[in-house]
Amino acid sequence: MPLTPAQSDRIAVQMDGINKWYGAYHALRDIELQVARGERIVICGPSGSGKSTLVRTVNLLEPFQQGRLQVCGVQVDANEITRAARLAVNRRVGMVFQQFNLFPHMTVLQNLTVGPVWGTGVSRHEALERAHHYLERVGLTDQAHKHPAQLSGGQQQRVAIARTLCTRPQVVLFDEPTASLDPEMVNEVLQTMEGLAGEGMTMMIVTHEMGFARRVADRVIFMDQGQIIESAAPADFFERPQSPRLQSFLGQVLTH
Repeated sequence: MPLTPAQSDRIAVQMDGINKWYGAYHALRDIELQVARGERIVICGPSGSGKSTLVRTVNLLEPFQQGRLQVCGVQVDANEITRAARLAVNRRVGMVFQQFNLFPHMTVLQNLTVGPVWGTGVSRHEALERAHHYLERVGLTDQAHKHPAQLSGGQQQRVAIARTLCTRPQVVLFDEPTASLDPEMVNEVLQTMEGLAGEGMTMMIVTHEMGFARRVADRVIFMDQGQIIESAAPADFFERPQSPRLQSFLGQVLTH
């Protein structure tokens, strides 16, 4: 059902009966999910469980074939995924990918300003103010005039986070943001994300970092075979898992 105005003020993302197929492969099965504004959701599960597909559906990078999606007041039905709908959702949602996707021929500052200037019509002056603000927020003010190749992987991912924030999204999606990093660079990115979480940002995070999920998440979601199997606060999720499948998963990931 469509959200009422009062509900829209409280709910950032709602997925009702979302189903997605890749050909004959059923990637998402009857997804029902509601994310409150300011809530931090961590999504975990084995490879191929549908985690990345779910978050990519939220910003319509992946179209769905059944169901209804509502994002910050924008409603999209499966048969109405138009260019206008994509633009409306993309103005409200930012995404940080596993790969940094920075423009290699641009400086860090240019990478941060190109989206606001050309994508949303922000003045160059305001775009530069935003860029400097968020570079300071991720601890990279001294890297503004370097090119991506001159940065470490952890620094590049922090630039990618700052670039996303420069568009002033209402919801930020993270699709395994530390998966491509060397182990010693993971913590600097996780610390940046923890800082954002502390500021009340609405976040949906796909990650295998269970310690991060314990510290940061308001709710942890476990997916398997395209379904949400279990959803709970971190204490219940890790200490009192209900489903045998989650018990088995945690037995594997928490012992390595």
